[in-house]
Amino acid sequence: MKKIIIASVLSLTALSAHAAEQGAYLFGNLGYNFSKLKKMDTQGVEGLSSSNSAAGASWELGGGYRFNDHFALEASYADFGKAKSSVAARADGVSGQLDTSLSASALRFAAVGILPVTNELDLFGKFTLNQMYFKGTINAGVNVPTLGIDAAGSSSEKQSRLRPGIGLGAAYKINKQLSVRGEYEYVSLPNWKLPDGSNLMQSGMHVVKAGLNYSF
Repeated sequence: MKKIIIASVLSLTALSAHAAEQGAYLFGNLGYNFSKLKKMDTQGVEGLSSSNSAAGASWELGGGYRFNDHFALEASYADFGKAKSSVAARADGVSGQLDTSLSASALRFAAVGILPVTNELDLFGKFTLNQMYFKGTINAGVNVPTLGIDAAGSSSEKQSRLRPGIGLGAAYKINKQLSVRGEYEYVSLPNWKLPDGSNLMQSGMHVVKAGLNYSF
């Protein structure tokens, strides 16, 4: 009987600990965005070269509320970095370059499903709605020394779109208030087309992130 009572008390203590897993929290993430602008195919074209680079470093700040062991809601702001591409031309003393960039940021809302593995470790999946803000910029320049021509110009355009996303990750509790988290996330991007009909972006956004949670 004594063993049964002790086991019951321990079980109730564990259940109480899980039930306490609720309340508000703040979080911050640093990450890397692998998305790229489409690279122009210059293979076999003399005097032309092209390059592109991933959007790179990203960050996110937000807050959430965990309702129980298995569900939370989050709201955040994220800067997804800036993807760049460049095309350069050089022939017979004439040179020119066309640089394109696309930066992205978002106001975000996420529904988070949580699977507690141990008292310290949680796995989670999330579905996000992202109010995306894009800024595209084009800079062009041409140089013809023999004619004394050295001209440059630029233009930019801003757009906003609502896009869905999904993510998977894990959080490990360091103490009652602080935990570390890591996750992978995919965010769908608009189907932008170049004049030749090809996609502007190579794919949607693939982002890996790591950060901290602080629970109240």
